[in-house]
Amino acid sequence: MEKNSSSEDYMKSILILQMKNEKVRSVDVAEQMGVTKPSVSSAMKKLRERKMIFFDKDGYIFFTDEGKALAEKIYSKHSLLSKWLMSVGVKKDVADREACVMEHAISDETYKCLESYIFGNAHAN
Repeated sequence: MEKNSSSEDYMKSILILQMKNEKVRSVDVAEQMGVTKPSVSSAMKKLRERKMIFFDKDGYIFFTDEGKALAEKIYSKHSLLSKWLMSVGVKKDVADREACVMEHAISDETYKCLESYIFGNAHAN
């Protein structure tokens, strides 16, 4: 999937919601992200076309294998960056907001180097 911060934000939100409650609908994503239902509908259509998600017969959102792997990678980047920013004194709300921007900008190589630097080689891939 080509890098698209908006799509990645939707995928991260779906993953976070699924971690809290296994069943997620578009309305839950809209509420979580503070966006309109039509915005979510448009984003879900794009993610479905890219084969990142699918809907079951009841309208619940699920990841494809590829979609889940990408969502987990995005979430992992966000978590690492947010924790790192807070560890140097950045307030949680600011760290979360800025990690959200940074997670889209850094390459996988930079992420792995940061992870290795922050946590040591035990967590490095």
